[in-house]
Amino acid sequence: MKANQSKMAIKLSDWQNAARGLETTMKRLILVLVVLIMGTLYSSAQSLGDAARQQRATDKKAPAKHVYTNDDIAAPPTAVAPKETAPGVATATAANTSSPAATTDAAAKADATDKAADKPADKADKADKKDSGKEDAAKSAALKQKITDQKKAISDQEHELNIMEREHQIRVAEYYADAGNQLRDSKKWFESEKQYQDDLAAKKKALSDAKAALDDLAEQARKAGVPVS
Repeated sequence: MKANQSKMAIKLSDWQNAARGLETTMKRLILVLVVLIMGTLYSSAQSLGDAARQQRATDKKAPAKHVYTNDDIAAPPTAVAPKETAPGVATATAANTSSPAATTDAAAKADATDKAADKPADKADKADKKDSGKEDAAKSAALKQKITDQKKAISDQEHELNIMEREHQIRVAEYYADAGNQLRDSKKWFESEKQYQDDLAAKKKALSDAKAALDDLAEQARKAGVPVS
């Protein structure tokens, strides 16, 4: 009997301990809930305060509304009478506002007049160019002819010089072949020999001058762009 009472007392004590533990847990949960609720209310109150301050700042920045009165309503504009224009101005205005066709015709006539005025000048320019071209062609032809004549003169001088030298060789051979001629005509021979040497020197100088003149003509042709064969 006592053992049963002791067991029941132990169980009752366990239930009481469990009840106290549960009560403590419930108190803690209630405390946590109270803290959460207070925090939420505080945050909401702070957010509402911030929103109110922002709204007041926006209202201060917004321009004040204007209340319209009878003074703000403008009177209807008065009609302005058209200004009178002088006859000359009216004519000029009418001329300026002429039809596009008339303007095109006037421009075409002016262009035709300008072209007609330019034609004599164009003809004069063409005539000048044509005359200049003829003059250049004439100069080129004259220069070519001079070169041709100079070449022929040089050729003739060279031919004469060759003949002169061959004839001299023949005379020398004949003179030294006959001893009697050397005795009879020695003075005449030396005189003729001196004359030959003078003539030979003169012809050689003339040939050299002719070749120099040909070189000058060739240089002129090169500068003028005249082809020379």
